[in-house]
Amino acid sequence: MSSDILKNLNPGITDLYPYEPGRSVDEVIDEFDLDEVVKLASNENPLGASPKALSVLKELKNDLHLYPDGNGTKLKKEIASHENVAIDNIIIGNGSNEILELAARAFLNSNTSSIASKHAFAVYKIVTQSAGASLIEIPTSNWSHDLGLFINHIEQSTKVIFIANPNNPTGTYNSHHEVHTLLKKVPSSVLVVLDCAYFEYVTKADYVRPIDLLSEFDNLLITKSFSKIHGLASIRVGYGIANPSLIEVLNRIRQPFNVNAIAQAMASIAINDKEHIEQSIKLNSQQYEFLFNKLSKLGLECIPSVGNFITFRGDFVGKELFYGLMEKGVIVRPLDLYDMKDFIRVTIGIKDENLKFLSAIEELL
Repeated sequence: MSSDILKNLNPGITDLYPYEPGRSVDEVIDEFDLDEVVKLASNENPLGASPKALSVLKELKNDLHLYPDGNGTKLKKEIASHENVAIDNIIIGNGSNEILELAARAFLNSNTSSIASKHAFAVYKIVTQSAGASLIEIPTSNWSHDLGLFINHIEQSTKVIFIANPNNPTGTYNSHHEVHTLLKKVPSSVLVVLDCAYFEYVTKADYVRPIDLLSEFDNLLITKSFSKIHGLASIRVGYGIANPSLIEVLNRIRQPFNVNAIAQAMASIAINDKEHIEQSIKLNSQQYEFLFNKLSKLGLECIPSVGNFITFRGDFVGKELFYGLMEKGVIVRPLDLYDMKDFIRVTIGIKDENLKFLSAIEELL
């Protein structure tokens, strides 16, 4: 096959690496001939999906030949009520990743740049460079976004700033004061994307209050996900919140029927399942303390996390420990993609899953 067609790739794509999803359970079982595998790689909710949302699957109607509601009206109403915003402040997406991509497509091109922290969510680089733009990476402070430095790196070409709060894969967060201070300094012509995929897990009193910022800043886009605490990662649904003018622009380039009918129905129920959300937060808080303390006692350096995962390093090579743990039936996440080759990220599971992981790592260290 001739490679001539590849000469026409948009600038930036040549230097990109595909996003690496966590290995699947079936894949690891087949590869290592295992009977049982625990997956602690992709920050999924170990309690599973909202039981109330699962009831949708039992009541499926014979209407799958019909397109879903292209506006997502029912889901938007539930989100609006939950977030205390108007419906025209909301856009729904095929996961919150789609909202990130829409923002990049709308504001970035080969003459522009975006800003994100080093070791931030890998998708920021992917959506930036695939739009032909360049990414300006800001050094971290104690593995956290140093928002005080962001303003110093804004160039005339900068059109978008990405802030993951909490950040994946470090688990660090920025306070409301830090985010508000940055927003006051950022030019109103620069879009600030506040990615809150792990928002519900945070119990810190000084954590950012995203909705409080909406009335003050028209250049703010908040993104949230149903993949994490709601346990709906498989069906791909998320949403963005911003001023109506910005939402209207993003809707111009959003694909029609981008969120399927089953996803809309399940998400509409999951967002109101307070019992499942509270149980998930409680389990995560308890098992975080347990797992963090156990890993620390093993001599491993853990980055304090407010999410549902812990990132750590020790006397090992990340990829080698990753494969060693898979051989023992535990899937975690190596962080080479984030320029953290000597780190491993582990999702906080239920106690039995965490014990299996700890037993395996003790044998390998």
